[in-house]
Amino acid sequence: MSSAVVLAPSILVVDARAVSRTHAAGLIRNRWPDARVNEAGDGESALVELAEGETDLVIVEIPGEAGLATGERLRKQHPSCHIALLAEPGTAAERRRADAAGIRLFRTPLTGDVIEQVLALVGWGD
Repeated sequence: MSSAVVLAPSILVVDARAVSRTHAAGLIRNRWPDARVNEAGDGESALVELAEGETDLVIVEIPGEAGLATGERLRKQHPSCHIALLAEPGTAAERRRADAAGIRLFRTPLTGDVIEQVLALVGWGD
């Protein structure tokens, strides 16, 4: 049932707010010290970062339509990368759209419990 565990995942945190990126990176490093964590302030920067190397997981914390659109672009250009979108629950249509794109939705705010659920996408806790 479980796929291979990633020993030192590469994780990209995408958020326009530097303080939020730093918070997310801290939560990740607190739970998985060996993880390689990079940051991007927007979707364009995220695409550049993804093009530069192997990334196992992208965590997008951009509200509303922009966050979902960013996740869809990232998924389309990097289909093997796990995409986690941190957002309010949204509408049923938005949830279906995320599911269709292979984007996993997680509720904000980003807490330790939420980051553990997100990290499970790449084998943390196995």
